[in-house]
Amino acid sequence: MVLALVSLARGARAASDAPGDKPAGPDGPLFVKLPIFQIPVIQGNQVRLQVSVTVALELVQGVSADSIESKKPLLIDAFLRDLYAIFAQRADATRVADDQLIRVRLQQIADRVLGPGVVRRVLIQQLFEQKLEG
Repeated sequence: MVLALVSLARGARAASDAPGDKPAGPDGPLFVKLPIFQIPVIQGNQVRLQVSVTVALELVQGVSADSIESKKPLLIDAFLRDLYAIFAQRADATRVADDQLIRVRLQQIADRVLGPGVVRRVLIQQLFEQKLEG
């Protein structure tokens, strides 16, 4: 378990160190950073929480960032829609943002939008829940 967390942290660090999309090394993986997703969680008639999610995609070796650029807006839209749905379904849970569930669902969406074998792994770089007063 510790090894997996260290490996995930290294991948996330490699993605966040980059000013843009760049490989970790000559034959290393390529990471594509996506914009921060900020999702309000509505319960009843008011916003109860705000969840912020920062995601990076680790592309399969040989796939370039340019090759997914034309579908990136569709991918971002699909991610946003699914995150809204996940958090709406889990609005009554103690912890609305479940990183494992988010990772699995976003991987499925990436495979559907970009095609299977393009995204090796979806990395959750940051995940915050903020309770809102009111």
